[in-house]
Amino acid sequence: MQSTEYFDVNRAVIMLGITSVKRPLDSSMSGATLKTNKVKVVLVNSSKSLGHQNFTIAHEIYHCLYDEGLVNRACKTETFGQSPDSEQVADLFATHLLMPEDGIFNQLRLRSRLDAKLDLSDIILLEQFFGVSRKAMCWRLEDLKLISRDESDTYCANVIRGVRLIGKDTSLYKPTNDTALISDYAEKAQEALGKGLITESRYEEILADADLLEDIVGEEEEADIVD
Repeated sequence: MQSTEYFDVNRAVIMLGITSVKRPLDSSMSGATLKTNKVKVVLVNSSKSLGHQNFTIAHEIYHCLYDEGLVNRACKTETFGQSPDSEQVADLFATHLLMPEDGIFNQLRLRSRLDAKLDLSDIILLEQFFGVSRKAMCWRLEDLKLISRDESDTYCANVIRGVRLIGKDTSLYKPTNDTALISDYAEKAQEALGKGLITESRYEEILADADLLEDIVGEEEEADIVD
């Protein structure tokens, strides 16, 4: 049975023992995954919109949990069929995790819009409930045959302007440009440091695995990835 509720990606990474590092990057890359014997770390580009970041985390969760043999990977998410097979699978995983079919139809049912032609206000309600970008939501609705490709193209233009016109919050569609570490792994390390159970050097060693992602970022930027 599919869920009908919002999926909190930040809570999920903590529960799954994954460290999420957010920071703005001068790169078109959406995110990256690093797996070692000790930790699983995902890097999220916070210069992307908040909705895009949520999708990226869900995408990287797939790599952390199911991409066997993976050591590191830099990703561009929300490509929807325009990337290598493993990336397409990760995008599909994120799509179903964040925007379950039952959840979408339940929201439309609550709104008494099941048999109606969807309009902009319907799409905004759905994407804000599930915390995803306009591109991701339109792709999902197109996949469910609820909107056409032409309608999708129309709705994906002038996104923030349309949201403002109906008086809704626009933060989901803007970059956050924040730097954050989301992990109970880091929290436990900090707690141990505070209690004197580990030394400062050991604490820095524990967090060093996350810093390895910077090497991945540098390599991918040098590769000059394009959309």
